[in-house]
Amino acid sequence: MTCNSYHPQTDRRRESRFVANAPATLLWDGVSEPVTILNISVFGALLDSAYVPSVGARVTLIGDHLEVCGTVIWQGEDRCGLLFSRAVDPLAVIQEPFVRTTEPPITLREVGPGRYG
Repeated sequence: MTCNSYHPQTDRRRESRFVANAPATLLWDGVSEPVTILNISVFGALLDSAYVPSVGARVTLIGDHLEVCGTVIWQGEDRCGLLFSRAVDPLAVIQEPFVRTTEPPITLREVGPGRYG
């Protein structure tokens, strides 16, 4: 009898992604489409829109404090992922005073006098 173990897939990205929910415009092949930047990192973004370009499309993303070219690297129904052609400052895009990353919070508990784990 074989025993299979399955572990949840972890995100192995080097750069943190930040929740944005920022309005922007996506341009490609003469199309101008309003989008919402759901999250953003130094090298890419997750976008939500009624209409998204196909994988491989070269696009320009324009928003507050942002104008960057990129390539669509995956496409879903109403969502797509972009890989930017250059690094950007994701914090400049986010308009909220409080910014949280998409990583889970760390909780420490006291495991002994003056010791936490």
